[in-house]
Amino acid sequence: MISSIFRGSDRQGGSTDWNAILARHGRSFWLASRFLPRETRHDVTTIYAFFRYLDDIADTGRWDPRQAEALLCSWQAWLVSDFATPVPNPSLARAVARVYARYDLPTQYARDLIDGLLDDLFPRRIRSLPELYHYCYQVAGAVGLTLAPLLGVHCRPGQSAANALGIAMQLTNIARDVGEDLRRGRLYLPIEDLTRFGIQPHELERLASEFRPPDHRLQAVIRLQIMRARQFYRQAVRGYPCLPPRVRLAIIVSAEVYGAILQVIERNHYDTIRLRAVAGYDDKAVALLRAWQMHRRLSHGVNCPCPSFGIA
Repeated sequence: MISSIFRGSDRQGGSTDWNAILARHGRSFWLASRFLPRETRHDVTTIYAFFRYLDDIADTGRWDPRQAEALLCSWQAWLVSDFATPVPNPSLARAVARVYARYDLPTQYARDLIDGLLDDLFPRRIRSLPELYHYCYQVAGAVGLTLAPLLGVHCRPGQSAANALGIAMQLTNIARDVGEDLRRGRLYLPIEDLTRFGIQPHELERLASEFRPPDHRLQAVIRLQIMRARQFYRQAVRGYPCLPPRVRLAIIVSAEVYGAILQVIERNHYDTIRLRAVAGYDDKAVALLRAWQMHRRLSHGVNCPCPSFGIA
């Protein structure tokens, strides 16, 4: 668990342990971060690890919902107070506060993330598409917007692209984790989508509890989430020219590797009730090659087509 790396540790400038944890728990991020310059990588890893730490509080089941709520609220208060109030993990707080001060980062995005995680602590239903996109912004788009200044992105198109990439990745998660989420009392597929295809939530709960494959209706709903994810990945491409060349490859790698999960879902016939789609070695190798080719085109001033994300 990411939270364990911060216990009793406050090594100035060192992130070796953080990288080891991220290599296990955030493999796609860890792979992409290898392409960042060393000085940028440390700060990006610090913030990303902080967000993973917060997500662990809400998502691992280590704490009951009320305990997790109290922990998240303590971090929310810390952010609101400009890092003045006590928190359960002072060493983590010091490391994160240093990065926030170095880049003069706004705390609003992290507060929005915590709001989304607080909503996640109790069984929830996403009713509509706007509600889905708002949730994706909270738990993923806000992460991209926080990291953007660390990567040298300050323009509005670049910030919009950072938000779009976060939303694309969260939609990928939602399509990938349908069964796992249902078994934990969570349903992120919008109710309006289920209604459109004649599905009742209790049908999905039964499928998940019995580990049965999706029927054609649920396959169509998952296919719809994949289509939406790809739309947001394409929006993210518009921000690539805003990225400084020294960090651009890392972001393209991140998008391509995570986008490859969508192809795995399709190969699995949209069965994310019983199967967890994982991009394998070959998938990642292809994604890395595409990312490099795209980076080269941008470096030579050639108009860059959208990354495939499974699109020929």
